[in-house]
Amino acid sequence: MKKLEEEIKFYRKIFILAAAAYLIFAVIYRFTPELTDPMSLAERLISISVFLMVFILSYRSDWVKRRIEGISYLVSLLAIFQLIYYTYLQNFRVALAILIILITAIFNLIFNLNLLKFLTNLLLIIVMIFTLYFSDSKQIVVPIYFSSYLIITALSFYISYSIEQAQNRIEKNLEELRAQYKFQKTLADVSSRLVNLGLNNFNYKINESLKVLGEFFDIDRSYIFKVSDDKKTMSNKFEWTAPGIKSEKDKLQNLSTQKFKWWFEKLNQKELIIIENLEELDNQADPEKILLKEQNVNSLIVVPIFISDELYGFFGFDLVESEMDFNQAKINQLKIFADVITRAISKHLDNLKIKELSYYDSLTGLYNRRFFEVEMERLDSQRQLPLSIIMADLNGLKIINDSYGHKKGDQMLNKAAEVLKSSLREEDILARQGGDEFIILLPQTDQNGTAKIIQRIKKKTAAVKNLELPLSIALGQATKTNSEEDIEEIIRQADNQMYENKLSESRSSKSNIVQGLINALDAKSSETKEHAMRMTKLAFDFGEKIGLTESDQNRLSLLATLHDIGKININEEILNKEEKLTDKEWKIIKKHTEQGYKIASSSEEFAAVAEEIFSHHENWDGSGYPRNLKENSIPFLARIISLVDSFDVMTHERPYSRAMSKKEALTEIRRCAGSQFDPKLAAEFIEMLK
Repeated sequence: MKKLEEEIKFYRKIFILAAAAYLIFAVIYRFTPELTDPMSLAERLISISVFLMVFILSYRSDWVKRRIEGISYLVSLLAIFQLIYYTYLQNFRVALAILIILITAIFNLIFNLNLLKFLTNLLLIIVMIFTLYFSDSKQIVVPIYFSSYLIITALSFYISYSIEQAQNRIEKNLEELRAQYKFQKTLADVSSRLVNLGLNNFNYKINESLKVLGEFFDIDRSYIFKVSDDKKTMSNKFEWTAPGIKSEKDKLQNLSTQKFKWWFEKLNQKELIIIENLEELDNQADPEKILLKEQNVNSLIVVPIFISDELYGFFGFDLVESEMDFNQAKINQLKIFADVITRAISKHLDNLKIKELSYYDSLTGLYNRRFFEVEMERLDSQRQLPLSIIMADLNGLKIINDSYGHKKGDQMLNKAAEVLKSSLREEDILARQGGDEFIILLPQTDQNGTAKIIQRIKKKTAAVKNLELPLSIALGQATKTNSEEDIEEIIRQADNQMYENKLSESRSSKSNIVQGLINALDAKSSETKEHAMRMTKLAFDFGEKIGLTESDQNRLSLLATLHDIGKININEEILNKEEKLTDKEWKIIKKHTEQGYKIASSSEEFAAVAEEIFSHHENWDGSGYPRNLKENSIPFLARIISLVDSFDVMTHERPYSRAMSKKEALTEIRRCAGSQFDPKLAAEFIEMLK
């Protein structure tokens, strides 16, 4: 519209100037007596009126406005013919002849009608030839006049053509600049939408961005598919459709990726999929062709989405009723937009990971304490009453960590988390408080309902059979029934009850764990259990001989059972090796006293013999391990169990040694008295066995 207005203003100036020219020449002829006006006053007024009439109509008539260039061309051409006619009548007087050439040159410069202008010049040449032929002018040499006309005409035509080409180039550059400006503006729009991307507005902003892309590229659908983590399925997660285009999103969920091998072969190679006409698709892509036909797709472009060098999904851009006419420049623009949105998706995934780290326990996958506190504040309201709390604590975690290592402890924690989670309702909140503690928030649940959940947890805990060690969870509960009660006080009540239950259950739980350790050690070496039983009887007999108290006798019996418990983590191949141990293997064996000490110390019941377990391989002369204790600094019961242990080992066959006779074993004990063994205890022991 703006261009048309500019053209109208330009041609209006031509009309005024042409009318003025007729008037000026009339004045010149009037006041120059030696010149004769070739036109009558009436003819001149008519010509002036024609130009003025068109000038006026250009303001009043839309029809004239739309055809302004053609009308200007016709009236200008009539003026040239009129001038040729009067020049002919005047026998081509020089002044008029030059005027024809000048006006023709101006005519060529004014109009951009290339073919029509060329034909017009050809017509004027023919007319000029005929008029010159029939003229008998003596004032002008015909060849010179004709050649001058041709030169001026050609030159003006060339200038006009050059100007037009320059204008076209300028217009093309302007269009490219406008297109580039529109692209940059749209890109800035999409980028700004995705700058403040948050977890709450992610879906909205991605959908808005797809809308902007769809409208910019004038397509019917723009969408994003996500591939599942196991790469087995794909689903349409985001979609924009143009007005009048049916959405297909609901139908495009959990589609098997194995079915579309051609499609995913290209995507995995980071290739763009460009289908200009669906009917021309290869036969190997028949499944893809069928699916796209069901959506009425005619042509499309697909851009893969890779995040951390792994296929996340793809962008799709469809045309339903027409074929896609994308040049390389548009495809490059499309890839730029896709990169911007891909970065936004990647940032969103990072934010989700941060949230997961912020709100989830990394070991069990349960909510952490931070999230629990947020939810507790949200649910601590009148509407959620009665609001109950369950505190849960995994019994014996320290002894498990010390016995089997933290890997086994983590396995037990995960199993406890699994049991707790499976026992709860969807609306309940379960979180790991840290260490071996869990906390459960039960909205709209009274004491009876909470007790039922606790019974369910206990039942499921008892049913766990696929662990080497027994699973034991101490539980406590409390309920908030009045809005004025402090929820923190309710948590303390539940925690206190749980602690009381833990004290009563812990001893039994740890005993079961230790018994499990003994059984596990026995499974590694079939001789271990019999060795402990023989030692227990021999130690009891020796204790009676030297007059141990009943308390020390019980401790000695427990020590005989547990003295080698630290070997639980030693590989069976080392325990049962027949050849001589390597230095590395011997260092591993020597660590069992320290490990046994940690295990026994984890339980109040067995802590009484922890120091003796630690010291039962110390020697009287300080040459033993692990602390090089000597003489009376070695615990008394440890000195006794060292004698009993050595005698039983010597008199029973081992993978690495033959069995000695009783006499040979006592001879060896007598030889080592004062170096390995307490000499007084060794003498008493030998005397008892004689």
